[in-house]
Amino acid sequence: MRRPAHGGGETARPLLHRRGRAFRRRGARLTGGGQQQRRQRQQPGATGPSVASIHSRDSFSRWGKKFPPNCRNASFLDRPGIRGERNPVFTCMAGARGCFTKGNQHMKRMFAGALVVAALGTLGCGGAKATGPGAEAAGTGTARQSLEDSRASLRAAEQAMSDAAEKSGSAQAFADFVADDAVLLVDGEYAQKGKEAIRAWLSAHPLEAEGKVRWTPVRWDVSADGTLGYSLGNASVESGGTSVRPSGRYITAWKRQPDGQWRVVVAVRNAAKTPMTPPAGFTPSSTLPLPEPRALVPAQVLEEAKAADRAFSAQSTAEGMGKAFTAWAAEDAVLPQGSAGIFGHDAVAKAYAPFTLDKIDLRWEPVLGDAAGSGDLAYTVGRAIATGKNEQGQPEVDHVKYLTVWRRQADGQWRYVADGGNSSPGPQGP
Repeated sequence: MRRPAHGGGETARPLLHRRGRAFRRRGARLTGGGQQQRRQRQQPGATGPSVASIHSRDSFSRWGKKFPPNCRNASFLDRPGIRGERNPVFTCMAGARGCFTKGNQHMKRMFAGALVVAALGTLGCGGAKATGPGAEAAGTGTARQSLEDSRASLRAAEQAMSDAAEKSGSAQAFADFVADDAVLLVDGEYAQKGKEAIRAWLSAHPLEAEGKVRWTPVRWDVSADGTLGYSLGNASVESGGTSVRPSGRYITAWKRQPDGQWRVVVAVRNAAKTPMTPPAGFTPSSTLPLPEPRALVPAQVLEEAKAADRAFSAQSTAEGMGKAFTAWAAEDAVLPQGSAGIFGHDAVAKAYAPFTLDKIDLRWEPVLGDAAGSGDLAYTVGRAIATGKNEQGQPEVDHVKYLTVWRRQADGQWRYVADGGNSSPGPQGP
C-alpha cells in the first residue's frame, strides 16, 4: 500500500500510509500493531474486489505527499490510479503502498520514510556448484526443497547480506546480493535501476553514514515452488560500538537465480525512528491455508497480479483508499507504518478507516513485476498519484512509486501481504 514516509513514532500530526508514501491528517493518525485476528473476508464482486477486476494498493504508503487536514497514509516500490506519498514526518519501508515524507508530505508501501531496497541473493558461477545461502536449494532443476527449507535459505541469504553490509558497507553488500536488473526505490527520486546504479547511489548515500548498519526481518516467506520470496523488517545503526538505534524499515522482493542463489530484485527502504514490533502470536512466515497448487508460466501469473493491482486501484478511486486497502489486505498482511508497524487485516482496517474518498484520491498503476510459476506469489512495482488538499484547503498532488507483494489465498483470490513505497519527483517512473 502507499503510505507516509517517515520514521515511525512521530506524532506532530496523524500519519496515513499508502503505496510508497505516508500522509498526515489532522485528526487521524495511522496506528500500527494490534493482534491479527481472523475475520470473514468479503467475496469479490459484492463489496470487495475480485481477481478478475482491476485494483491497486501500498506498504510504506502509496502517496507521496502529506495531505494536511485529511490525508491518507503511504510503505518500500506501486497502480491504475496512481499513488503518491511524501511527508517528512514518517519514512516507511516496505509494507504499504506509500510511505514517505518529503516536506510535509508522506506516503506508502512498507517500508516508512523513504528508500526502497532491491532484492538480494548470492552470486554463483555458471556451470560450477553454487555456494552461499540458498545454494543447496535446487534452483537448477534437481530435487525441490521443502517449503520450510526454502524459507530457511531465504532467511540465511538476508542474514548474509546484512552481515556483508555491516562488514563492507551497504554499497558493496547490495552489489554482491542484488540481481543485475534489481530496482531500488528511493524517496524523492525515481527508482535506481540496475546493480551499478544502485551501487553508485549507495556509495553517495551510504546507509552506514552514522555507523555500522544491519537489518533484521520480522516477516519472510516464499512461493510454493521456492523461486520467489519476500521479507520486511527493521534496519538499525550501531555507533561507537555500544549505541544501537533504529534507522529504518524495509520491504524486499527476492528471486532464486538459475544457480540456486537468492538475489534481491526489488527493495523499498524508508527511515524510521522506532522499529516494527510484531504483536503476540505473530509468526515470521504465513500459517494460513495454501491455495491449490498450479504450474503456470510466470508471465501469466504476473498478469493475474497486475489485474488485481488495477482492481485495487479502481476500488480506491471509486470508494476511497481506506475501503480498498481493507478489502484487498490478506488476513496476515503487514505494513511498515505507524509507530510499531501494522500487523493483520483488522489492524489495517482500523488504521485506514479515516482515509475516505472525500479526504484523498489515491490511484495507481503497476508497471513491472514478477511471479512464481507455482501461481501463488507475485510482486508489482508501479506509480501512483495522490490528490488531496493542504491545510489551507488548496489542492495538492503527490507522485509516488511503490512495491506490493501479492499472495494467492486458499479461495483463489489475490490479496496483498506487504505494501510500501515513497515519493517520486514527477509522474514518470517508477
